[in-house]
Amino acid sequence: VVLVALAVCFSACAGKSAFSKFYVLSSLPQSSLSAAEGTTIGVSPVAMPDYLDRPQVVTRISENEIKLDEFSRWAEPLKDSFTRALVHNLSTLLNTAKIIKTTESTGFPMALQVGVEVVQFDGALGGDVVLIVKWGLFGESGKKLLLAKRSSFKEPTGAPTYEALVAAESRAVAALSREIAEAIKTRK
Repeated sequence: VVLVALAVCFSACAGKSAFSKFYVLSSLPQSSLSAAEGTTIGVSPVAMPDYLDRPQVVTRISENEIKLDEFSRWAEPLKDSFTRALVHNLSTLLNTAKIIKTTESTGFPMALQVGVEVVQFDGALGGDVVLIVKWGLFGESGKKLLLAKRSSFKEPTGAPTYEALVAAESRAVAALSREIAEAIKTRK
């Protein structure tokens, strides 16, 4: 019995366990921003579907099947990483430090409020990342809908790795940021 127990212990120790890797979405390179000019624009926390609200990175196997990788994880909740990248991207694209993440109790007067709901945000390793969102611009402290859109973006991963997948997801968020920034510029 002792020999069997020792054999089990040694075989368990001999195997190599995998280490988790942690990822965040990256934002566009940021230059020095104009802090004094312009009005404040708020970005509400991004709404995510439940299948993405988990620590594991999600990949799509087929139209109806997804895969969760226990060793490829988000370093923070994906909705927080997405919101942070969107705020930084809009700051860069609009050249202002007056883009802030908001909640309903912020208390700052804002000319515009951006709201984003993610419908789909996943992809296949070595394939394409798909981002489908519904987004809008709101005025009067978030009470009046000024613009509502549904947008789709597709970015190739370029390699069958999680790092390439997350980089493609970051590019998809940047493409959304460019579309929102253009809509904000035309409203001014």
